[in-house]
Amino acid sequence: MWILGLNRTHDAAITLMKDNEVVLHLQEERLTHEKHCCEAIKLIDIIKKYTTEIDILVYSYLYNKQFDFSVYIKLFEYAGIKIKLVSNFSELHHLAHASSAFNNSNFKTAACVIIDGAGSDFDYGKENESIFHAFRSNKIMCVHKSIVGSPKKDIEVETPYYVNKKPKIGAGMVYSALTEYLGFSNYDCGKTMGLSSYGKDDSRIKSMLSETGGNIDLFELKNADFKVVLYENNCAKFKEYDYIFYSKNENEEFVKLSNLSYKLQKEFEDYVFNLIQKSIELTGEKNIVLGGGCALNCVANFNILKRLPPDINLFVDPLCGDDGISMGASKYQYKINSQKDVSLKTLYLGQQIEYNYTLNPNEHEEITSLQKVSELLYQGNIVVICQGKSEAGPRALGNRSILFDPRVENGKEIVNRIKKREWWRPFAGTVLLEHAREWFDMGRLEESPYMMYAVDVLKDKKKLIPAITHVDGTCRIQTLKKEHNPNYYSLIEEFYKLTEVPILFNTSFNLAGDTIVETIDDAFNTLRNSEIEYMYLPEIQKLVKVPNE
Repeated sequence: MWILGLNRTHDAAITLMKDNEVVLHLQEERLTHEKHCCEAIKLIDIIKKYTTEIDILVYSYLYNKQFDFSVYIKLFEYAGIKIKLVSNFSELHHLAHASSAFNNSNFKTAACVIIDGAGSDFDYGKENESIFHAFRSNKIMCVHKSIVGSPKKDIEVETPYYVNKKPKIGAGMVYSALTEYLGFSNYDCGKTMGLSSYGKDDSRIKSMLSETGGNIDLFELKNADFKVVLYENNCAKFKEYDYIFYSKNENEEFVKLSNLSYKLQKEFEDYVFNLIQKSIELTGEKNIVLGGGCALNCVANFNILKRLPPDINLFVDPLCGDDGISMGASKYQYKINSQKDVSLKTLYLGQQIEYNYTLNPNEHEEITSLQKVSELLYQGNIVVICQGKSEAGPRALGNRSILFDPRVENGKEIVNRIKKREWWRPFAGTVLLEHAREWFDMGRLEESPYMMYAVDVLKDKKKLIPAITHVDGTCRIQTLKKEHNPNYYSLIEEFYKLTEVPILFNTSFNLAGDTIVETIDDAFNTLRNSEIEYMYLPEIQKLVKVPNE
């Protein structure tokens, strides 16, 4: 049986399943290079490479419950793909997040805590937080849901877990609003998270979140009012002016904005922790899965894990963004049909890279070795690695990655400049799993294969890996086993022989404003428009050099 999940909200994506196996998960933006795009059009042509007959298509469209999907059916017909049955998941946004998170965990039962900016749209508002009780042998049951925003009509909600709370705006939306106030896209909440580490507690800033969510109308900071306004579409915006900072200037403005970020980050962590506590009370579960876009906050994830009692187990869904809706919906549909769940086996679920390319006259390639590539990194060169199937989700995990030496003192500034990112933004590191505890305080984490936690760098190691140690002493890490990515593992192993550091600086293979590289053409286009010169293609053992002009 072929099941296709299709998400047509922002971060449009598809998940294609053959029986109980996910054979493809891909975002539309990887094909269009339009970040967070809402349509899944080009993806239809990719589906044809796998099958021309879909038994069940399950789709989600967050913005309009009355959306006529027949337009998409015609697109499938035009592409020569037959759709036997269509299922609408548009009113089940948080359920799809919960399905993705629970299926991707290895728990037999769990409480699923879902938090995002706004989920499905109801006549009485939008869902902003949900708690589900999930079982492998049974359905996923909702035990709590918060609906926020302005009701479209005066309705008495009978279902006990639907609650019109006091907050006008959900916590995720407030976080997005501050991000937009800082001058960034409201999708770039990771920038606010990174900036928060430069801030400190400032008593002049009023609370932005209550312990139960976005209970906020006004907060102040010395002679300036920052007002949150709720618009008809239930989106929030900090009024006043926009400000973007690219130069390293520790001025009063930077202090103010970093302190605002710090305040919100700390309150957000309290809010998520309290909601997890509530989920434990409601379900009696010791296993917690965290999903929805807010679960991408890797700083909060680790701080919350440290606060949880030792008998509580936490799993954070690596596909917690809205591209994961297609994953959750397709797996939920499979469970309906088969009474079985599908756990996560790998995140390398995109397209297999094809090595059909033509070099420009000034470019050349050579057969290479692990020793040669590790020496290039040792000498301070940036090397991109491009291989296999692309990674699902927002993290590069060694198949579409920019690599660098983590020991370089000003490495963060070098790569931020080359990627055209803000100077203060941190970078991740990939560490061989067996050496992780020698370099990082893992706490109760056995591993971190999907970069969902920013852990503490051990005190005596911070000076050894300054390029990936953030200002707060943390690093978002990927722990790597050889069986997960043999080529990448072997390269880090070779670098370890040279340096006694079993870690590589790892960031996604793209420039600021662009999406992660998907194809070999994307790879060459990125190289030719940047200062990066070297690309390692381990599957064909080649090193390509694109000289800087």
